[in-house]
Amino acid sequence: MKQINLPHKKVKLAILFSLFFIFLVGFFSPTKAQDSRTIIAIPPRVGAEGMLRIKPGEKKQVSIRFQNASSKTIKVQSYIQDFVVKGDGSTPIPVRDTTSNRWSLASWMLITPNYHQVAPKQTVAMNVLIEVPENALPGGHYAMILHEPINETAKQLEKGLATGEAAAAIGQKIGTLFYVIVEGPINEEAYIRNFEFKKFQEFGPIPFSFKISNQSDIHISPRMNIDIFNMLGQKKESIEIESKNVFPLNNREFAGKWNKLWGFGLYKAKLSMSYGEVGNVAVASTNFWIVPVRIILVIMLAILITAAAVAAVKRHIEYRYLEEEAKIKELQKKVKQYEQEDKKE
Repeated sequence: MKQINLPHKKVKLAILFSLFFIFLVGFFSPTKAQDSRTIIAIPPRVGAEGMLRIKPGEKKQVSIRFQNASSKTIKVQSYIQDFVVKGDGSTPIPVRDTTSNRWSLASWMLITPNYHQVAPKQTVAMNVLIEVPENALPGGHYAMILHEPINETAKQLEKGLATGEAAAAIGQKIGTLFYVIVEGPINEEAYIRNFEFKKFQEFGPIPFSFKISNQSDIHISPRMNIDIFNMLGQKKESIEIESKNVFPLNNREFAGKWNKLWGFGLYKAKLSMSYGEVGNVAVASTNFWIVPVRIILVIMLAILITAAAVAAVKRHIEYRYLEEEAKIKELQKKVKQYEQEDKKE
């Protein structure tokens, strides 16, 4: 009768199961899925500093690139869409409907070529032609050129990317944003809103926040600075705020901290903002207190304890003095009595 080595069979089964598991993990690895579609746009923005200016009726050609950062050859199609900015003032969202978009640019742009087969680590150059109509409104106009692997997004390319997918694509840096300024009479108007420091704080850092409301015809990159003065009017600190783009008819939030640890009293903060080509200025101010309450309470308690101790010692000394004085008077009285008795004798 043939013997069966059960433990040996169990070991073989365990090894086979482990190999199968490793194969599944490797096959469905998220890294692999991402690697096959990694594209990097170069540059991510064109004209964000206001340098891409075109007159109505003029044409301009710009060159951009993108790179296949994956380890596989991919087919990529590039296309143009207008974009708007989310409520946070920073996240661009592609939009399909340009009929009511005063800031539209996509219909003025042409890219050649718009289809590529890209080898691993290869960088591809593209020409972008911008042709501004004669009747174009002066001010900012915005669009993005997106690059998508065809085998993964063919349906989306035909129907248009959904908003969430497009936002995710921009988050992966596979699009170039275009900021074009059409020359002409341009309104530049911006305001500082809700500027405030935390009104009362015991010690630092002291948080602050504010909003910039851009009512201009173009995006702005305001230069901002906060000066802080104590209750005597002396400047104690100057804080430079990082400049960020604020799109037309949009608000953008800013926040930070004054990294001062100790302070006392009423302080005034003055926010100055300059923006636009003619050096427009906006100013806002607010007050706040720094009062180290717990430290003050500890000091006051220490003073009260010291005062109580001094008073107790003083009372004790006064009591001893009065007691000694009473004894002396008593002795003097007895001495006088003895003297009077001696005289009588």
